[in-house]
Amino acid sequence: MLGSLNHILAQDIASPFDVPRQNLSAMDGYAIAKGSQLSESSTIEIVGESQAGSAYTGETAAGQGIRIFTGAVVPDCCDTVIMQENTNFADIRATVDKSRPYNITLTQTAKVDDNIRSQGEEIESGEAVLKIGKRLNPADISLLANLGISQVNVFQPLVVGVLATGDELVSIGNELQSLAQIYNSNTPTLKSLLSDLPITIRDYGIIPDNLEQTTIAVNEAMQDCDVLISTAGVSVGDYDFLTTVIETLGQINHYKVAMKLVSLLYLVN
Repeated sequence: MLGSLNHILAQDIASPFDVPRQNLSAMDGYAIAKGSQLSESSTIEIVGESQAGSAYTGETAAGQGIRIFTGAVVPDCCDTVIMQENTNFADIRATVDKSRPYNITLTQTAKVDDNIRSQGEEIESGEAVLKIGKRLNPADISLLANLGISQVNVFQPLVVGVLATGDELVSIGNELQSLAQIYNSNTPTLKSLLSDLPITIRDYGIIPDNLEQTTIAVNEAMQDCDVLISTAGVSVGDYDFLTTVIETLGQINHYKVAMKLVSLLYLVN
Protein backbone atom coordinates (compact mmCIF):
# COMPACT_ATOMS: atom_id res chain seq x y z
CA MET A 1 0.00 0.00 0.00
CA LEU A 2 2.84 2.42 0.78
CA GLY A 3 4.03 1.94 -2.78
CA SER A 4 0.84 3.63 -4.01
CA LEU A 5 1.73 6.98 -2.38
CA ASN A 6 1.43 9.84 -4.91
CA HIS A 7 0.03 7.46 -7.53
CA ILE A 8 -3.36 7.91 -9.19
CA LEU A 9 -6.11 5.63 -7.89
CA ALA A 10 -7.58 3.37 -10.58
CA GLN A 11 -10.66 2.27 -8.62
CA ASP A 12 -13.32 3.59 -6.28
CA ILE A 13 -12.77 2.59 -2.65
CA ALA A 14 -15.75 1.80 -0.42
CA SER A 15 -15.50 1.23 3.31
CA PRO A 16 -15.88 -2.47 4.22
CA PHE A 17 -17.40 -1.58 7.60
CA ASP A 18 -18.74 1.22 9.78
CA VAL A 19 -16.29 3.62 11.40
CA PRO A 20 -16.46 3.36 14.36
CA ARG A 21 -17.48 -0.30 14.10
CA GLN A 22 -19.50 0.03 17.33
CA ASN A 23 -20.42 2.68 19.87
CA LEU A 24 -17.28 3.88 21.63
CA SER A 25 -16.62 6.02 24.66
CA ALA A 26 -15.15 9.44 23.96
CA MET A 27 -14.12 9.89 27.58
CA ASP A 28 -12.77 8.15 30.65
CA GLY A 29 -15.70 7.75 33.01
CA TYR A 30 -18.81 5.61 33.38
CA ALA A 31 -21.24 4.12 30.88
CA ILE A 32 -24.74 4.32 32.34
CA ALA A 33 -27.56 1.83 31.71
CA LYS A 34 -30.61 2.84 29.72
CA GLY A 35 -33.44 4.23 31.83
CA SER A 36 -31.17 5.48 34.61
CA GLN A 37 -31.59 8.81 36.39
CA LEU A 38 -29.02 11.24 35.01
CA SER A 39 -29.65 14.24 37.23
CA GLU A 40 -27.18 15.78 39.65
CA SER A 41 -26.79 13.75 42.88
CA SER A 42 -28.12 10.55 41.23
CA THR A 43 -26.42 7.40 42.50
CA ILE A 44 -25.27 4.71 40.06
CA GLU A 45 -24.11 1.22 40.98
CA ILE A 46 -20.96 0.26 39.02
CA VAL A 47 -20.97 -3.45 38.19
CA GLY A 48 -18.21 -3.92 35.63
CA GLU A 49 -15.59 -2.38 33.38
CA SER A 50 -14.92 -1.85 29.65
CA GLN A 51 -11.51 -0.92 28.33
CA ALA A 52 -10.04 -0.56 24.84
CA GLY A 53 -9.54 -4.08 23.49
CA SER A 54 -11.57 -5.72 26.25
CA ALA A 55 -15.32 -5.05 26.11
CA TYR A 56 -17.79 -5.59 28.95
CA THR A 57 -20.01 -8.59 28.10
CA GLY A 58 -22.46 -8.58 30.98
CA GLU A 59 -25.78 -6.82 31.46
CA THR A 60 -26.81 -3.71 33.35
CA ALA A 61 -30.19 -2.57 34.63
CA ALA A 62 -31.52 0.95 35.18
CA GLY A 63 -29.54 2.58 37.95
CA GLN A 64 -26.40 0.64 37.09
CA GLY A 65 -23.35 1.30 34.95
CA ILE A 66 -19.78 0.26 34.23
CA ARG A 67 -16.38 1.89 34.46
CA ILE A 68 -15.27 2.77 30.93
CA PHE A 69 -12.20 4.24 29.26
CA THR A 70 -11.63 6.32 26.12
CA GLY A 71 -12.00 4.18 23.00
CA ALA A 72 -13.67 1.29 24.81
CA VAL A 73 -16.89 -0.30 23.52
CA VAL A 74 -20.10 1.03 25.03
CA PRO A 75 -22.34 -2.02 25.65
CA ASP A 76 -25.78 -2.06 24.03
CA CYS A 77 -27.43 -1.88 27.45
CA CYS A 78 -25.91 1.58 28.06
CA ASP A 79 -26.77 4.85 26.34
CA THR A 80 -24.74 7.54 28.13
CA VAL A 81 -21.14 8.08 29.19
CA ILE A 82 -20.50 10.28 32.22
CA MET A 83 -17.11 11.97 32.44
CA GLN A 84 -15.34 10.87 35.62
CA GLU A 85 -14.82 14.58 36.40
CA ASN A 86 -18.62 14.91 36.65
CA THR A 87 -18.83 12.31 39.43
CA ASN A 88 -17.42 11.90 42.92
CA PHE A 89 -14.74 9.65 41.39
CA ALA A 90 -11.87 11.72 42.84
CA ASP A 91 -13.25 11.34 46.34
CA ILE A 92 -13.82 7.57 46.24
CA ARG A 93 -11.01 6.44 43.95
CA ALA A 94 -8.67 5.35 46.74
CA THR A 95 -11.35 3.26 48.45
CA VAL A 96 -12.86 1.50 45.40
CA ASP A 97 -12.53 -2.28 45.12
CA LYS A 98 -12.98 -2.90 41.40
CA SER A 99 -13.66 -6.59 41.97
CA ARG A 100 -16.98 -5.73 43.66
CA PRO A 101 -19.87 -3.38 42.76
CA TYR A 102 -19.53 0.14 44.12
CA ASN A 103 -21.57 3.34 43.95
CA ILE A 104 -20.78 6.68 42.33
CA THR A 105 -22.69 9.95 42.57
CA LEU A 106 -23.22 12.33 39.67
CA THR A 107 -22.09 15.87 40.40
CA GLN A 108 -23.59 17.27 37.21
CA THR A 109 -26.73 16.47 35.20
CA ALA A 110 -26.04 14.42 32.05
CA LYS A 111 -27.96 13.76 28.83
CA VAL A 112 -28.61 10.54 26.92
CA ASP A 113 -25.94 9.90 24.27
CA ASP A 114 -23.40 12.17 25.95
CA ASN A 115 -19.75 11.36 25.18
CA ILE A 116 -20.48 8.47 22.80
CA ARG A 117 -18.95 8.10 19.37
CA SER A 118 -21.81 6.37 17.59
CA GLN A 119 -21.30 3.42 15.28
CA GLY A 120 -20.88 4.64 11.69
CA GLU A 121 -20.92 8.34 12.57
CA GLU A 122 -17.64 8.92 10.71
CA ILE A 123 -18.00 6.44 7.83
CA GLU A 124 -20.84 4.06 7.02
CA SER A 125 -20.27 0.58 5.62
CA GLY A 126 -20.28 0.73 1.81
CA GLU A 127 -19.70 4.48 1.74
CA ALA A 128 -17.31 5.67 -1.00
CA VAL A 129 -14.25 7.10 0.72
CA LEU A 130 -11.89 7.54 -2.24
CA LYS A 131 -12.74 8.02 -5.92
CA ILE A 132 -10.96 6.84 -9.04
CA GLY A 133 -8.53 9.49 -10.23
CA LYS A 134 -7.54 10.57 -6.70
CA ARG A 135 -3.85 11.19 -6.20
CA LEU A 136 -3.05 9.30 -3.02
CA ASN A 137 -1.50 11.34 -0.22
CA PRO A 138 -0.37 10.34 3.30
CA ALA A 139 -3.86 11.02 4.70
CA ASP A 140 -5.33 8.62 2.12
CA ILE A 141 -2.79 5.95 3.08
CA SER A 142 -3.82 6.41 6.73
CA LEU A 143 -7.49 6.04 5.78
CA LEU A 144 -6.82 2.84 3.81
CA ALA A 145 -4.83 1.43 6.73
CA ASN A 146 -7.68 2.21 9.14
CA LEU A 147 -10.02 0.30 6.84
CA GLY A 148 -7.66 -2.68 6.68
CA ILE A 149 -7.08 -2.24 2.94
CA SER A 150 -3.56 -3.40 2.10
CA GLN A 151 -3.66 -3.15 -1.71
CA VAL A 152 -5.28 -0.82 -4.21
CA ASN A 153 -5.17 -0.53 -7.99
CA VAL A 154 -3.36 2.51 -9.36
CA PHE A 155 -2.68 3.71 -12.87
CA GLN A 156 0.77 3.04 -14.28
CA PRO A 157 2.79 6.24 -13.90
CA LEU A 158 3.43 8.28 -17.03
CA VAL A 159 6.96 8.20 -18.39
CA VAL A 160 8.11 11.75 -19.06
CA GLY A 161 11.26 12.41 -21.06
CA VAL A 162 13.37 15.55 -20.68
CA LEU A 163 15.65 16.64 -23.51
CA ALA A 164 17.80 19.74 -24.01
CA THR A 165 19.27 20.87 -27.32
CA GLY A 166 22.05 23.27 -28.21
CA ASP A 167 25.80 23.25 -28.95
CA GLU A 168 26.26 25.95 -26.33
CA LEU A 169 25.01 23.80 -23.45
CA VAL A 170 27.32 22.18 -20.91
CA SER A 171 26.24 19.77 -18.20
CA ILE A 172 26.60 21.00 -14.64
CA GLY A 173 29.79 19.62 -13.15
CA ASN A 174 31.83 20.15 -16.29
CA GLU A 175 33.94 23.22 -16.99
CA LEU A 176 32.91 25.89 -19.47
CA GLN A 177 35.55 25.84 -22.23
CA SER A 178 34.63 29.10 -23.95
CA LEU A 179 32.59 32.26 -23.53
CA ALA A 180 30.07 30.84 -26.00
CA GLN A 181 29.09 28.08 -23.59
CA ILE A 182 26.48 28.14 -20.82
CA TYR A 183 25.37 25.61 -18.26
CA ASN A 184 22.25 23.56 -18.94
CA SER A 185 19.94 24.91 -16.27
CA ASN A 186 16.70 23.90 -17.99
CA THR A 187 16.96 20.16 -17.36
CA PRO A 188 17.55 20.40 -13.57
CA THR A 189 14.75 22.95 -13.34
CA LEU A 190 12.28 20.77 -15.25
CA LYS A 191 13.22 17.66 -13.28
CA SER A 192 12.74 19.47 -9.98
CA LEU A 193 9.33 20.75 -11.11
CA LEU A 194 8.33 17.24 -12.16
CA SER A 195 9.80 15.41 -9.16
CA ASP A 196 6.69 15.76 -6.99
CA LEU A 197 4.42 14.20 -9.62
CA PRO A 198 3.55 10.47 -9.82
CA ILE A 199 5.66 9.95 -12.93
CA THR A 200 8.88 8.31 -14.12
CA ILE A 201 11.41 10.80 -15.46
CA ARG A 202 13.92 9.92 -18.19
CA ASP A 203 16.72 12.33 -18.95
CA TYR A 204 17.97 12.21 -22.55
CA GLY A 205 20.76 14.63 -21.85
CA ILE A 206 22.01 17.38 -24.14
CA ILE A 207 21.59 16.92 -27.90
CA PRO A 208 23.88 18.98 -30.16
CA ASP A 209 22.52 21.10 -32.99
CA ASN A 210 22.62 18.24 -35.44
CA LEU A 211 19.64 17.01 -37.45
CA GLU A 212 20.60 13.33 -37.39
CA GLN A 213 21.35 13.22 -33.66
CA THR A 214 18.19 15.18 -32.87
CA THR A 215 16.14 12.73 -34.96
CA ILE A 216 17.67 9.72 -33.20
CA ALA A 217 17.08 11.20 -29.74
CA VAL A 218 13.45 12.23 -30.37
CA ASN A 219 12.64 8.91 -32.04
CA GLU A 220 14.05 7.02 -29.04
CA ALA A 221 12.05 9.17 -26.64
CA MET A 222 8.88 8.58 -28.65
CA GLN A 223 9.32 4.84 -28.18
CA ASP A 224 10.03 5.07 -24.45
CA CYS A 225 7.89 7.93 -23.17
CA ASP A 226 4.31 9.06 -22.90
CA VAL A 227 5.40 12.70 -22.87
CA LEU A 228 8.60 14.40 -24.04
CA ILE A 229 9.53 17.87 -22.78
CA SER A 230 12.27 19.54 -24.79
CA THR A 231 13.94 22.91 -24.49
CA ALA A 232 15.37 25.07 -27.33
CA GLY A 233 15.70 24.22 -31.01
CA VAL A 234 12.17 25.25 -32.04
CA SER A 235 12.72 28.69 -33.55
CA VAL A 236 13.54 29.54 -37.18
CA GLY A 237 17.32 29.58 -36.91
CA ASP A 238 19.52 27.56 -39.23
CA TYR A 239 20.44 25.24 -36.36
CA ASP A 240 16.99 24.79 -34.84
CA PHE A 241 16.17 21.24 -35.93
CA LEU A 242 13.57 20.12 -33.43
CA THR A 243 10.58 21.47 -35.36
CA THR A 244 11.81 19.74 -38.52
CA VAL A 245 12.22 16.45 -36.66
CA ILE A 246 8.73 16.62 -35.16
CA GLU A 247 7.18 17.36 -38.55
CA THR A 248 9.05 14.37 -40.01
CA LEU A 249 8.08 11.93 -37.26
CA GLY A 250 4.55 13.21 -36.59
CA GLN A 251 2.66 16.46 -36.69
CA ILE A 252 2.57 19.76 -34.84
CA ASN A 253 -0.85 20.59 -33.42
CA HIS A 254 0.02 23.95 -31.87
CA TYR A 255 2.96 26.21 -32.56
CA LYS A 256 3.66 29.63 -31.04
CA VAL A 257 1.84 31.25 -28.15
CA ALA A 258 0.65 34.85 -28.11
CA MET A 259 1.74 36.31 -24.81
CA LYS A 260 2.57 39.67 -23.27
CA LEU A 261 5.16 40.05 -20.56
CA VAL A 262 4.38 42.78 -18.07
CA SER A 263 6.99 44.02 -15.63
CA LEU A 264 5.80 45.49 -12.36
CA LEU A 265 7.96 47.72 -10.21
CA TYR A 266 7.18 47.86 -6.51
CA LEU A 267 8.60 50.75 -4.53
CA VAL A 268 9.06 50.08 -0.84
CA ASN A 269 9.51 53.01 1.48
